[in-house]
Amino acid sequence: MRFMASSRVAEGATPAEVATFFDESAFSTSGWELVRHRVVTEYALKVGDVPGVVLFLEAASPDEAADIVNGLPAVQRGLIAFDLEPIGKWMRL
Repeated sequence: MRFMASSRVAEGATPAEVATFFDESAFSTSGWELVRHRVVTEYALKVGDVPGVVLFLEAASPDEAADIVNGLPAVQRGLIAFDLEPIGKWMRL
């Protein structure tokens, strides 16, 4: 099953803290492992007033998708949280 995970600033964190984390931190080892094993199939950093990331990932269930994103360092540090949306196949418009 495919999911879109769009980050948001976690409760108690500030956009400045999130921006600093992403500016100072390289992509985490755990994040690269998800890409390498094709769990995360695409990703992008958000631009604009609210920093963050969007991930497209493959998981067997919504609970598994939540476990995947909740294991990321920025989530564990309490900087970001993710909103998960199940999505279907890509279409060309």
